[in-house]
Amino acid sequence: MSLAVQPLARFANARARAPEGYDFAAAAGWLPLNDTEFHLTAHHLPLSVRILAGAPRLGFLIARDYPATPAVDEAGRWRAGYMPIALRTFPFALAAAPGARPIDEIEVVPEGAHLFGAAGVPVCLDPAAGTLGPELNAIRNTLLMMRVGGQRLSRALDLLRIAGLLAPLRGLRDELAPDLTVDPERFAALDADHVAALAAESFLPLDLATALLFSRRHLQPDRLPLPGSAREARHAGAAAPADAILVPPRAEAMDLVLASLEALDFALDASDLFDGEGADWPPLDDAEAPAQGAADKEAGAPRAVA
Repeated sequence: MSLAVQPLARFANARARAPEGYDFAAAAGWLPLNDTEFHLTAHHLPLSVRILAGAPRLGFLIARDYPATPAVDEAGRWRAGYMPIALRTFPFALAAAPGARPIDEIEVVPEGAHLFGAAGVPVCLDPAAGTLGPELNAIRNTLLMMRVGGQRLSRALDLLRIAGLLAPLRGLRDELAPDLTVDPERFAALDADHVAALAAESFLPLDLATALLFSRRHLQPDRLPLPGSAREARHAGAAAPADAILVPPRAEAMDLVLASLEALDFALDASDLFDGEGADWPPLDDAEAPAQGAADKEAGAPRAVA
């Protein structure tokens, strides 16, 4: 999609309606996913990873040249069994910076400017205050949820990248595409230590790996990566272009553990290490306490050797 967005405030007095068709999605080629929907999406659409602003981001491929069965038909109608959130919130996107009013936090992609007019749901209840209508407020909350969910996915995908499990799909001319998937050979070769390290923080990295592998069935066969051995043989000795996606060799298990630690929120509080307040400790009998102490001293005293 184009980056020339418009602030939603320009349409404060208008109404918004849903798109009649989804050709815009096929033209975009790839759209992001939230962490609440990637399992379901994997049953209907091919998943892939793209490196955006230096961070891995999970999404789904919708360009007509990649899916085995196009999700959008020639008439622009949606044919897949599930419609991801990115399509249901079109044409809205979160602004890069927070705004003073709710309406200032949302932007409109240029492909959707024609969806504003006299028909549809109201954008604002109070245009002067920037108070969104109920439908637009729900979209805003969903976009905020997707931002947080996307960050969780990126942290988990970073571990897959460190483990060297990601491999690029093939483009139309058999070139390396910007979309990454999980290499099944490398994933199957993981030993117990590496699997445990991937799951050190949560099972999300393993969930993502299996979902990416599962969704490969929705790709055209000639878009799938070559097997690892064939891919390495083909590119052996070839200089990588400056913008090539580099897939690192598999990391050591400790590398994955250390990467997981960065995502954990460590904090110290002012409480005692052991808090005995409120505990039901059994009382010592007054008569037994001195005797027990004497016995302990006797046990700890050195003994003569005959």
